[in-house]
Amino acid sequence: MMDEQRVEVRIIASSKNWIEGTADQQLRKTAGLEGMRLAVGLPDLHPGKGYPIGAAFAVEGRLYPALVGNDIGCGVGLWETSLSKRKVKREVWADRLKGLDEP
Repeated sequence: MMDEQRVEVRIIASSKNWIEGTADQQLRKTAGLEGMRLAVGLPDLHPGKGYPIGAAFAVEGRLYPALVGNDIGCGVGLWETSLSKRKVKREVWADRLKGLDEP
């Protein structure tokens, strides 16, 4: 059942990222599920089996287990910090964050 409320759909990727049209279509179709409030495609957005992989969804009042996908955690992380954008030097942080997967 499609939700009557307009759902915001975002894609967080640079112009250098190639996003398959099928993945974009799946993201927009999934945004129409009941209870959906926000659908966000991340830089690795790609088609899945009916639902896109590399996406995050804000849903109210429902759980959609199929949205987890079959390659969850395939290399993208998203963190919020209190640092201002101009103070973040990506190369420095990339070096500091190496080994996060280690115990």
